Amino acid sequence: MKALHFTAMLTFCAVLAVTGCGENATEKKAGKLLEQAQQFFDKGDYVKATATIDSLRKNFPDALEARKKGLRLFQEAELKRAQDIVERTDTALQRVEKEYQELKTQVDKLREKSAATVEQLRAVNLMRVKRDSLKTVFDVECAKIKYIKKKMEE
Repeated sequence: MKALHFTAMLTFCAVLAVTGCGENATEKKAGKLLEQAQQFFDKGDYVKATATIDSLRKNFPDALEARKKGLRLFQEAELKRAQDIVERTDTALQRVEKEYQELKTQVDKLREKSAATVEQLRAVNLMRVKRDSLKTVFDVECAKIKYIKKKMEE
């Protein structure tokens, strides 16, 4: 009876040891992916950083510590990426807005004289569409930044 009890206890300890080591190995593998994501982030490659974190989350659902750190890094990477897009979009938007206003002024003067051509009118419309598209991208990315910052505070 004691031998059976001892065998059961030994089996239980072995299972516990294997399970414990498995979790530690999982955390180590997830930690390596997290380090890789951090390196991408440090280089400014936010897309690769977020993709690596997605892989971590998918492949290591039980690596809770790495996932927590990964979530924070994911938010920071998305925030930086959105800020970069806003910066580039703002620059382009200012340039396109200036070009649009200049072209619109020229075409409006020609339109008053009934001398505006179809190509000129089309060019104004296309420039307005381009400006409006840039405004939309700018607004969406600004909203994303606001949302990410709110989530990071929680």
